[in-house]
Amino acid sequence: MMEKTLLILRLEGALQSWGDHSKWDTRDSGDFPSKSGIVGLLSCALGLERENPEIAELSANLHMAVRADRPGIRMLDFHTVRGNPLYNAEGKPRSSNTVVSHRWYLQDASFLVVLDLPEIWQERVIKALQHPAWPIYLGRKSCVPSRPVLEEATTAYTDLMDAIRRYPVCKRDGDDTAPQSLSYECEIAASGTASYTRSDERISGGRDFALRSVYRGVVTMEVQDVSDKN
Repeated sequence: MMEKTLLILRLEGALQSWGDHSKWDTRDSGDFPSKSGIVGLLSCALGLERENPEIAELSANLHMAVRADRPGIRMLDFHTVRGNPLYNAEGKPRSSNTVVSHRWYLQDASFLVVLDLPEIWQERVIKALQHPAWPIYLGRKSCVPSRPVLEEATTAYTDLMDAIRRYPVCKRDGDDTAPQSLSYECEIAASGTASYTRSDERISGGRDFALRSVYRGVVTMEVQDVSDKN
């Protein structure tokens, strides 16, 4: 049996925002990074323009799992948008020249993201994350990573769920060393999981998305000190 190489990302920053059903006036954030958001992050690192067909190809070939090592604290921000005229998402003038936009963020969150990619993509993605063509961000351009996103490429795990169950949790000063129950989202079904659909599968380089099935559950594990890897 051939060893499977998985890419391990760690997404940490003061703020993150992973839109699920965002509209012009209200920008939400899901509890987990979306696949479209991760593909967007990788596309920025690769230097792919929005309409590049490779973006949809990357999304189709990528399988992922996410574990919320710190789910973060939800924060609501208000933005006032002015224009004369001010246009809506369809490019039509709005009735008002001022809009108050409600924008949700996850504050101080930490996500472990495990990527399963074909070998033809792995080397490109690793090099791109080490030396991004464009600045990368955590869902929204104002959300800057506070540490390098690429943790490692590893063959230590058999699949996405194995990595979710066993990959160490970063320990910070003041963290409890007792076992933790950590929520996760994975494209592989496991016992005790619930099935959901997310509209975050890229089918073009633009804003067209398809539904994707994911499974959510909880893993219990010891907190391990891996601060020397930071």
